[in-house]
Amino acid sequence: MNHQIRLRPATIEDQSFVDDLLYATMHEYVEATWPNDLEAQRHYYQINKFDPANTRMIQVEDRNVGRISTTIRPDCVFIDEIHIAPEYQQQGIGRQVIKQVFLEAAEKRLPVRATVLTVNQPSQRLLFNMGFEIVGEKDHRFHVLWVSTARNPPRDRIS
Repeated sequence: MNHQIRLRPATIEDQSFVDDLLYATMHEYVEATWPNDLEAQRHYYQINKFDPANTRMIQVEDRNVGRISTTIRPDCVFIDEIHIAPEYQQQGIGRQVIKQVFLEAAEKRLPVRATVLTVNQPSQRLLFNMGFEIVGEKDHRFHVLWVSTARNPPRDRIS
């Protein structure tokens, strides 16, 4: 499916949606990663909480369907979070949004980095299919890297 996607800056009014989205998309993986450790689970949600300063809302037909949070670092563009509502997953939305990050990073001549929980195989498949490579593993997470090359160029800007 090819949705018309729009990114808009997040506002504090988006917090409830983003908090619910984080739990809806990640609780299965958080519980699988730390099955009997409620403190570690709480910590995961705390360190991944909503920050409107670096978050954009992903919209389809003016409806919030996800969020992406990125940080521009001196050595990379880091994807802090990308979450798509379950009913909108597997429709190419995440792929289109990540391509947008590729374009933004290429304009700055920076690679893109992210982390993904080692148990989150759907997200790993998406990242690996888009050209990310594992460059490390720590604390139940793969650290991944994407570098623009002639074989791996960014394309298709979204609004």
